[in-house]
Amino acid sequence: MIESKLFKDAFSLQRENSDLIFNGFGFKHHDDVTKYYLHPDNQSPKAKTSLCQPIAEGVVMFLEILKSYYDKKPKGKLFYKKADGDYIVHFPISDEWHNPGVFANNIASYRVRVKQHNITLCAYDSDDNAIPSVPDNISENEYFDTITNKTEEELLLEHYKICAAFVALAAKDFISDNDIQADIYELLNNYGEENFVILCEDFYQRHKYANYKLTYADIKSLKTNTYVCFALDADLQKDAPEIEIAKFPSYEFSDEQLALIPALGAEFRLDSQLVSVCNAVTSGDIKSLLLHGPAGTGKTMSCKLICMSTGLPVMETVNCTENLDEFVLGKYIPEGDKIVFKESFVTKAIRDGGAVVFEEINFAKPQYLAFLNSLLDDNGFIRLDNGEVVRRHRNFRFFATMNVGYFGTKQLNQALYNRFNSIVEVAQLSDKAVERMLVYRVPECGPFVSKIINVYHKIKKKIEAEELDIVISPRNLENWARMAKYEGYPLAAEKTIIPIAKCDRMLEKTFRSIIGVYQWE
Repeated sequence: MIESKLFKDAFSLQRENSDLIFNGFGFKHHDDVTKYYLHPDNQSPKAKTSLCQPIAEGVVMFLEILKSYYDKKPKGKLFYKKADGDYIVHFPISDEWHNPGVFANNIASYRVRVKQHNITLCAYDSDDNAIPSVPDNISENEYFDTITNKTEEELLLEHYKICAAFVALAAKDFISDNDIQADIYELLNNYGEENFVILCEDFYQRHKYANYKLTYADIKSLKTNTYVCFALDADLQKDAPEIEIAKFPSYEFSDEQLALIPALGAEFRLDSQLVSVCNAVTSGDIKSLLLHGPAGTGKTMSCKLICMSTGLPVMETVNCTENLDEFVLGKYIPEGDKIVFKESFVTKAIRDGGAVVFEEINFAKPQYLAFLNSLLDDNGFIRLDNGEVVRRHRNFRFFATMNVGYFGTKQLNQALYNRFNSIVEVAQLSDKAVERMLVYRVPECGPFVSKIINVYHKIKKKIEAEELDIVISPRNLENWARMAKYEGYPLAAEKTIIPIAKCDRMLEKTFRSIIGVYQWE
């Protein structure tokens, strides 16, 4: 067994027969590709992004396995126990990989098991017999010793073993890491140098500090009947989940209501974790849903995506910081010579069906939310100021969002919190999701979008490191990109990004210096 900071150590490994990354767009080992991408966690003193031959070739081989499934000619098998962090990959080595010397000619396949930070791997010949780990005159440690000089044979053997480990880790991340999965799909959909660099760099940054224990041992006898057998083409799609989403029957709603079903742009995609929520909303198992998470993660948009996906009208969206008051259900107003009670759209939805969305519900004063206790009970109802009792329609759904831990927010009343049928934490948007949103809404920002994302991460890190009471969100980035169309990014930042500092002059100066690192022409 050998312990290694696998991803960092790989940079010192290079095949003697070539420094070219096989099938890697002509890139070479240690190629500086900063013009394509600089990961926000890059800590290189020169702020450089470099490719590593074994890591990149492991990525290339996994992509070939993945594409083979989409081409309906599958090669390779993947088994996993996701909860245990246990993954087994068995993949063949074709002549295409033998000829340039990436893998030795006698290797027909590899089996690799990744369990947490333990990697067990073994090469097999054409008869599926395990190939011995090392010749008699070479010790196991020499394979992964990144300091001493190697013979060409030793280096090649070392390289193919470590490359196989990267194939398995790429497969693991494809299943378990949404950001890496998004990178892989983006590369499959737009196969080119830039997306290849982004995937390799993100893959490296995710693992660069991890210590792995590598063991070369035959694992052919390991039973996989207790694992999930992963069919790459069936379990995951490029853009959408496999599960069919049930819709509300359109005849359940009036034409006026049907016109209020959200119709959102292609830049918005339903998160896979919300697919089952959609079906529970349609069936009525979820009548009330609370989404919580940081600002700018698309919580309200997720509510509307659920409604769009299920064919549910959004009758009213209430911003609790501004609009929620004692008249939330309706109020008395003059009408001719009379004073009549005018019910709100919230009440109309409760009476006739449809959804309402209460944004930032934990900003609201508790007395204005008291009606929710009876509304969200099993026998839901509300009592209006005119004395009328309105029973909850079978197609009424209540959605709420809230930010946690921001200035002005409150703890949600426990009795109300417990009345939500489902509570979902919405994670930070991935870089790819933010990029997709920005480029779709402001196409002109395309050449600058990676720089925008880098600024975003650096400002977020500053805010988090100093525990500042301010927030930067993708909305700020969109405003910045829109304004930049008219006066360029440095000047546009003065009206959109710098104000986030709330007149803290030192912080403003820091933000300007972060933005000033990049060329914006």
